[in-house]
Amino acid sequence: MQGSAIEPKTKVEVKATQKRTVDAMKQDMQKRAPRFSTVEDANKKRVKPFLPTMHAAKYAAYKAEAKAPSTKPLGAKHTLETNALEQQVIHPALRANLTAEQAPSLVVLNNCAGATDVDGEFPPDTHGAAGLQEFVEVTNSHIDIFSKSDCTNLSSISLAAFFGYFTQGLFDPQAVYDSTWNRWIVTADAFPESPTVQRFFIAVSTTESPLGSFFIYDVNVDFFGNNNFWDYPHLGMDQDAIIITANIFDASGNFQGADMFAVAKARLYNGLGFSVPVFTGLVGTLTPPIVLDQNATTFLIAAQPSGSALQLYGLHDSSRADISLTGPVDVPVDAYDMPPSAQQPSPCLENNETLDTLDSRFVNAGTQVGDSLWQVHTINLVGFSAPRFYQINTATNSVIQSGFFFASGTSFDFNASIVANSDNDVFLNWSSTDPPPGINAQVRFSGCDHNVGSCVPGAGFALITSPTCYILHRWGDYSAVTVDPLNPRQAWLVNETIISQVDWGSQIGSIAFE
Repeated sequence: MQGSAIEPKTKVEVKATQKRTVDAMKQDMQKRAPRFSTVEDANKKRVKPFLPTMHAAKYAAYKAEAKAPSTKPLGAKHTLETNALEQQVIHPALRANLTAEQAPSLVVLNNCAGATDVDGEFPPDTHGAAGLQEFVEVTNSHIDIFSKSDCTNLSSISLAAFFGYFTQGLFDPQAVYDSTWNRWIVTADAFPESPTVQRFFIAVSTTESPLGSFFIYDVNVDFFGNNNFWDYPHLGMDQDAIIITANIFDASGNFQGADMFAVAKARLYNGLGFSVPVFTGLVGTLTPPIVLDQNATTFLIAAQPSGSALQLYGLHDSSRADISLTGPVDVPVDAYDMPPSAQQPSPCLENNETLDTLDSRFVNAGTQVGDSLWQVHTINLVGFSAPRFYQINTATNSVIQSGFFFASGTSFDFNASIVANSDNDVFLNWSSTDPPPGINAQVRFSGCDHNVGSCVPGAGFALITSPTCYILHRWGDYSAVTVDPLNPRQAWLVNETIISQVDWGSQIGSIAFE
């Protein structure tokens, strides 16, 4: 790719690490926060606000404007001609032409209840990954470890006890599994301690088991000591390094750009300290990939709240002292706008109790394999929120194929994540509501078999449907889907559900191509 070289502005240094044992974590569980779960106590719940990269007032105005249906045609300019889905969705009435029969042949192998609200924090920001024997789910307050064979909850520990940190609340956790080196990586950040200190934690397992000990890295991410706020971090990796990105806001809530740094796996996996450059002032919200091969360049990508291009960066020598970053380069796409909030069925419909669908950002790491980079975000489709996926050619900075997917002609679909295997089989996971037939928030899934040809996810299938609607508006900022390290034609997903009008839950599932 072509693009200007970007100079790092500072360095992050961690000279020592702490090794946390399971026994120490369990002992610290005595310090758990109290739970608020009744309707009367709903306002006491600890809310992590959503911080858009635009001014908050402008974000609210965008959301209000997005409620009005649009009839602007959406052409297939940057898609394969065979992608019938992209050609169908020109007008709301034509959405109904998409049926579940168009979805690929997928089977559900596991369908498990995941973590629930035990500490009175929302949204949950559900995230997780599959390992050899376990599925690890992280939420805003806990890390829960489930057996892949029978969904047994093997361990539930607060994030505070896991990281050994109780000074400020922890939020925005993510977890990935490195199937090459059989290590778990778990991250989370904390609310600022002072105008010069905000903690970000990186945990790396010492073995293939998430039930054992972890190296804990404590990073002060207020790199310039000027009361900046590190928010919405993303976790990715390539062959040699773990890659971290985050949005930065000043003390007045103004967006300052995204930060990025990478740390060599050879240091993290052996409990060694590190000193690495930090690249600042990047396009937000920047997402790193999970790289499946030995590509010399790692591609990070961002989507603005609205536009007609995605922004692509190239990261080179990610684990070395001469690390470099180039970009951003525009990848042209069909024009898009920020999605409207998701409407819900009665009784939430009458009270306009909607679910936040965020601002067109990518909510999870993409997948990079060969010259392909897969990503998905939620945008405005003729007055509805709907995810659109991309397969991007990183050699030509162009879109190979893209397409929308949604449950029905009247559904609101959002909070989507995507993963691909080395053959470019694709798995998708998202949230969906459908007010006219009275369908509350669902966890839905779909996929694309590379043997079939172009990717047309269709309506997909529901893993679970929530029993009621939700009055707290704030929906989770993350979802996740990961390929099973033991079977590349199988994937594990996690996303948010609703238990009661003021309580969230989550659902974990594994799916596979027949």
